[in-house]
Amino acid sequence: MARNVQVEGMGPFAASRLALPALAAALALVGSAGAQSLETPERLASIARAAAARETGRPESELEVGVIDARLRLAACAVPPVARLAPGTRSAAQLTMELRCASPPWRQFVAVRVHAEEPVAIAAGPLGRGQVLRAEDVAIVSREIGSLPAGYFRRAEEVIGRLAQRTIGPGELLLPQNVRPPALVRRGQTVTLLAHAGSFQVRSSGIAENDGGLEERVRVRSAGSGRMVEGVVRSGDTVEVSLE
Repeated sequence: MARNVQVEGMGPFAASRLALPALAAALALVGSAGAQSLETPERLASIARAAAARETGRPESELEVGVIDARLRLAACAVPPVARLAPGTRSAAQLTMELRCASPPWRQFVAVRVHAEEPVAIAAGPLGRGQVLRAEDVAIVSREIGSLPAGYFRRAEEVIGRLAQRTIGPGELLLPQNVRPPALVRRGQTVTLLAHAGSFQVRSSGIAENDGGLEERVRVRSAGSGRMVEGVVRSGDTVEVSLE
């Protein structure tokens, strides 16, 4: 219950007026302490940038942190928040960093953009469908990473010997979608099925249902059971299947 303050020689009202400045000062101190106990956008940005540099191996000078709302009110973490690349991030240029605090518990996502150029393989001249790429068919140039789709090749050695899937124009980016490895396994070919189940390994035979290059997936019909399985081409006569 509130009580009037009585000061000798003064009435209750006058004494309470003297107490108001002290009360205001106390409230200001509480407000100041509360402000200091919140995470700042600058600190969150610094943590996100450092984590993105660690995840990508790029210098922090190439990383731009997206705007963090200054009105965000996250309680100050007792220890530096843990930061990592958010699950599901697929773009090499647009990253999402997940920041987590254990005490008090909170989670925040921060966008980070990469500003850098990458060496990429392009067609040095026109390529016809089915053409086998030679060294003189490939050029390496620098492109802004933000303009690149997933799966681009960085070295000529990665595409030499591949087949053009369609007509490719000069300067066009070479991608797994338009240049594929030459077929090692042909449709109708008998192959060895190498099946893995934990530490066990079983070999059987099967018939390839489609062509496939090295490390590509093909469908194979088991010669014994007639069952259709899918596996990865490991050599000209071996397809590896996982049973797990």
